Amino acid sequence: MSNVFITADEHYGHEKIIEYCNRPFKHADEMNEFIIEQHNKVVPNSRGVLTIHVGDWFWHTLPLGIALTILGRLNGRHAFIYGNHDELIEKYESVFRQQLDWIKGENKDSACHRLKFNNNEMTLCHYAMRVWNRSHKGAWQLYGHSHNELPVVGKSFDIGVDGHNFAPWSLEEIEAKMATLPQAHIITKVWPGKEAPEMPTDHATKQYMAGNGSTVHEPGCPCGWCKMGKPPGGTRA
Repeated sequence: MSNVFITADEHYGHEKIIEYCNRPFKHADEMNEFIIEQHNKVVPNSRGVLTIHVGDWFWHTLPLGIALTILGRLNGRHAFIYGNHDELIEKYESVFRQQLDWIKGENKDSACHRLKFNNNEMTLCHYAMRVWNRSHKGAWQLYGHSHNELPVVGKSFDIGVDGHNFAPWSLEEIEAKMATLPQAHIITKVWPGKEAPEMPTDHATKQYMAGNGSTVHEPGCPCGWCKMGKPPGGTRA
């Protein structure tokens, strides 16, 4: 088992997310307790394990003390990438930096973080992407934000709690999921829509494109050298 887990969109303390995402809880306290329980079921109670939270972790109305208490109850070490609802961490970032391995990005803007597992490269960001680093070579992208509502594009999917029984994903689970997904696109020598243009037929443009003293001098070329039958440093077509 790897020592890294990934999750997103817990929304601890957010009452309305229960309604918005049809979460099966009566109130935020019940939701908080269940997500903590699910986390601790899959993440070992070890300082050798890291969970990366990819945005929208604690709701902005949650008191700082309660947020830190929740953090203290979650197994393992933790790192954080900003989402678009992380005002609490933004306000008390200096406090959270003392508790976390690292923090990346800014609230609303998020950030990217890259990992490698079993020679598979992946990009983490709160927001889904159409393309990402080495996506054309089978690399992965993991995102949150959309609460499991977006259709899958290529080797990317939503790693938020709404699509995984409110628990983090292990890297092994992510690898197994990616094995079922198609590669989104492949860059060939000629990109679709970027086919090589037809070569120009007019004499002046052909001379310009040849460049580097290798001008193509066609029969009837008006330059003085061709009139003398001696094309300079080039070739006669």
